Amino acid sequence: MALMVKELVRRALPRTAYGMGRRLVKRVRRRESLEPIEEEALAGIVRDELGLREGDLAMVHSSVDALGLGFPFVRLLPLLRRIVGAEGTLLFPATHLVERPERWFERDEVFDVRRTPTAMGLLSEMARRQSDAARSLHPTHSVVAVGPLAGELVATHHCDTHPCGQKSPYSQVAERGGLILGLGVDVDVLTSVHCVEDTGRVAFPVDTHRERLYEGRVRSEAGQEHTVSTLVAHPRIRWRSMRPFFKRHISDSVCHRFEVGGRSFYRADAAALLERMERLAERGITMYRNGIYRGHFLEPLLSRWAEKLEER
Repeated sequence: MALMVKELVRRALPRTAYGMGRRLVKRVRRRESLEPIEEEALAGIVRDELGLREGDLAMVHSSVDALGLGFPFVRLLPLLRRIVGAEGTLLFPATHLVERPERWFERDEVFDVRRTPTAMGLLSEMARRQSDAARSLHPTHSVVAVGPLAGELVATHHCDTHPCGQKSPYSQVAERGGLILGLGVDVDVLTSVHCVEDTGRVAFPVDTHRERLYEGRVRSEAGQEHTVSTLVAHPRIRWRSMRPFFKRHISDSVCHRFEVGGRSFYRADAAALLERMERLAERGITMYRNGIYRGHFLEPLLSRWAEKLEER
């Protein structure tokens, strides 16, 4: 009976919705099986395994749910800030979007950096609410930062038409020798991988953005409204394989991935990761499927298919 119900559900739902449902069920079951991790134990992982130190600059990706905390989540950000100290700066992805960017642009809504919540989870939202937080004015890839370099790191993000371009906080972390950390997530959640596409330092073999520029309304911390132009990722970038790419091409010295008690973590050297991905791209090696490479005979078909999947 259970198998019959499963098959009926599979046939009734769009493939993407069914796949998302399966992944959600797996995550819930995995989370329920975790033994709660206490604050001291997590601090030890962050210091000893992830190597976060006083004065560090780090971009942090996270899933508080996947961490299975045995202490109130409101103590997680203070824990990280204590480790990096007064001289350290932490950044967090802080986009507000939960849909295709094109749909948000079509509604001509205003992204208010002071008031619009982030859709990137509890830790990013906590960071956004800090009194000393600074948030970038980018309409699709906003970043929030806390620490002495916060304002400087997010100041020029909206001046770059590429979300992860040279003026973005993602590239700035690499240029300044910073880290990228994953807490409760694997490299599927690592936005900085798109820097290799957006900085323009190497010829990238995949067209990862739509051709047109989109203009969004953004309200600054001072209450002033700006029009910010940006490129938007093309749906074809769904044809990628992050974990196999990292396993095959990214050494442990560049990105250290590990699990503790069923929880995923990673620590990447931002500059080394970007350099490695650039060298690979020069050889035609990327995280994307060959079928969407520029000039490949399957690219038009796979691109149209990706468009259709996004419409569901």
